[in-house]
Amino acid sequence: MKTIKKVQAIIYDLKGKKPYFLILHRVLRWKGWEPLKGTTRKGETRRQTLKREIGEETRLKNFKIIKSLGKKEKWEALGKKYAIVDIFLVRADMNEKVSLKQKVVEHDKYLWADKKTALKKLTWPKTKKILKQIKEKSLN
Repeated sequence: MKTIKKVQAIIYDLKGKKPYFLILHRVLRWKGWEPLKGTTRKGETRRQTLKREIGEETRLKNFKIIKSLGKKEKWEALGKKYAIVDIFLVRADMNEKVSLKQKVVEHDKYLWADKKTALKKLTWPKTKKILKQIKEKSLN
């Protein structure tokens, strides 16, 4: 069985010195909260996938890829294998309008949440663990 490769973005902004994280409420195939993620297309680099997915899923234009976190994740669902092959830390402007309009609706709402709120809302334990490991001082 072929593994579907994905990248994930931990998108954040600072208000004062406090970080807020962009989380999306998923409605396609399952319901819950997650960071942005997307499938790598043939011939794309991980960064190209990340930029395309941020544009497609949020319509954000003002963002900067800060770094790769060097983290990976694997799971199986609906008879398929998935792998997040890289997770990136991305700084965006939380004052820029987010648009979730797509041909296929994956997400129906979004939230810029402080870390405590994001950790409560995120659905998957592995995602929560990654967010917990991000030190606030590294975001400044």
